[in-house]
Amino acid sequence: MGETNILVYLIVGLLGIAAAALGFAAEGTRIKVSDIRTTEFSCIYPSTSANILGYIAALLTLIAQVTISAVARCGCCQRNTSNTKSPAAIFFFVVSWVASVIGIILLIAAANLSTRQEYLDATGLCYTVKPGVFAAGGGLALVACIFGLWSYSSVTKHHVLSVPVAVPYNQGGIAMGNPQFATASAYTNPKQQQYV
Repeated sequence: MGETNILVYLIVGLLGIAAAALGFAAEGTRIKVSDIRTTEFSCIYPSTSANILGYIAALLTLIAQVTISAVARCGCCQRNTSNTKSPAAIFFFVVSWVASVIGIILLIAAANLSTRQEYLDATGLCYTVKPGVFAAGGGLALVACIFGLWSYSSVTKHHVLSVPVAVPYNQGGIAMGNPQFATASAYTNPKQQQYV
């Protein structure tokens, strides 16, 4: 495994772990029903960093996905089927993007909803984000990172396995160029030819 591969695994892995950790931290700091003080027609919410943590986790998830797609050069989606396209890479790539999109939507939605301080007249309750939404977004961010790295690994492994091996000249390979020496018939004198 080359230095580039190790660097890709390190960067994307750290981004995925950081996104998941921030998602779980946002879950831990989210506003719970017991934290809200209510008056007759209003809700008083305490300050929390859950929304900021959710936004940062969503951003890190997106950066990890874009990084994987850039370094793999969308290898699983290229039209050149001879050396870069493998079914495993395509599967992992699609699952990675689906998980990341759902995770980003969950993280952003939970972050947006955790800042809404409104009183619901119909129920007489204050709005809070349901438990597990931030954690689900963080978990999907980690799953997306893992599948993205598997996709990258499948693309690079399939590419290495399908690269043709160079055959030295005159060592059993097929010559594809012009001959270096003229054939014997070019050196014969047409006047010296004998007809029988």
